[in-house]
Amino acid sequence: GVFAAIWAATGADEAKLFDVDLSTLTKPPLWEPTFEEYFPGWEKNEMGLGSPVVLAKPTREEFLFHARRGYPIVVADWAEGMKYTGWSCQDFAEAFPFGYMKAEYIDALPGFNRKQHDIKVIDGELRFKLGSFKPDGKTWWYNFSRPASKRYKDDPLKPKQGPYVWHVKDELSAKEKIKVQERFEAPVFLQDPLNKAKMNRSFEVWFSPGAHSGAGAHN
Repeated sequence: GVFAAIWAATGADEAKLFDVDLSTLTKPPLWEPTFEEYFPGWEKNEMGLGSPVVLAKPTREEFLFHARRGYPIVVADWAEGMKYTGWSCQDFAEAFPFGYMKAEYIDALPGFNRKQHDIKVIDGELRFKLGSFKPDGKTWWYNFSRPASKRYKDDPLKPKQGPYVWHVKDELSAKEKIKVQERFEAPVFLQDPLNKAKMNRSFEVWFSPGAHSGAGAHN
């Protein structure tokens, strides 16, 4: 009885979020759909995957329409006109030398010795200082390409170079966080108070010195 009452009360709201009649669903709650069931009409590439939906200058309504369906989305111009647009890795290092970033796959760097660097250990992982890190002891990190994980070497679609990620959201003091995030703006399609605040609280920066930098899929 309680479930039926809740269902009836939320039915109108759900109709706005989904383009299917939820009352017709007969699968169990944890049912995992096939590709064809989840992406009806999509074509697979040679890897068996569908291409992401690419949006340009979406309205809030357009963005939410796609986001609520759970498939990959790329907003090609979401950072257009923002203060950080055009910044290089070096620009960040010079503006915020106090930050400490994670170096993905740093253990794959031949001859790496952690004792030679200014590091912090956060959540059991190494962090390296933006304003002083030189992976080989001579070259600034933003001018130095490091190899990605060795387990990717035989996969042409996996990253070739290791990137860096700076977790501004939870690894800076309040004063430092404000200094970095005051130049960041939520995109125009997420200017509502809830999403804008969430983006400003969960800000992180990925640095990719060299071509083919990236991290493998992770959650």
